[in-house]
Amino acid sequence: MKSKLFLTITILIGLSNNSYCQNNISEVNKIQGFYIFTDSQPLAEYDVIGEVTTNNNDDKDIKNSGGQYQAVRDYLIRSARQVNYQADGLILTMVNGGTDKAIIIKFKENASNLNQAKVKQYQGLYIFVDSEPIEKTEYIGTVKKKTSFSSSQYTSLREKLIKKCKKEFSDAKGLILKFVSGGTDTGDAIKYN
Repeated sequence: MKSKLFLTITILIGLSNNSYCQNNISEVNKIQGFYIFTDSQPLAEYDVIGEVTTNNNDDKDIKNSGGQYQAVRDYLIRSARQVNYQADGLILTMVNGGTDKAIIIKFKENASNLNQAKVKQYQGLYIFVDSEPIEKTEYIGTVKKKTSFSSSQYTSLREKLIKKCKKEFSDAKGLILKFVSGGTDTGDAIKYN
């Protein structure tokens, strides 16, 4: 009887810990009036109201940067603003050697947590872009990657920063990526408290 009670309590504690564990939830940034979701999905319910791409663009910032994240993101924001001024956010999809795009979204009426998203996990790390984890974290170090023209696209840089993080900080559980147009891109390695 005691072992059944102990097992039941252990299971309940495990379940309660899992229900409060939100390591994959982030608070996203609002940039130029849009909530930006990169490698993440909004928690609030939304409707898709359009899409913009980098197809056939002649944007000098994208060309000069070699397709760096920040230049592409800002171009997609400008394009989306021209298409739909009433939109609330953008879900960005970046593709090396392909067409980067943004799905334009409008949150449903009475939706809450507009600035929260479920982030994706790559190679065991939660990836935060234009966002911060909502759970308390501990900073454990920074990885850096100087951009070269041939490796400046988002997915390539993300993979390089992840690889470097896993090598230098094996106990990391997440990586907060910061892209600097024309500068050194970084990732802050974190673990959860």
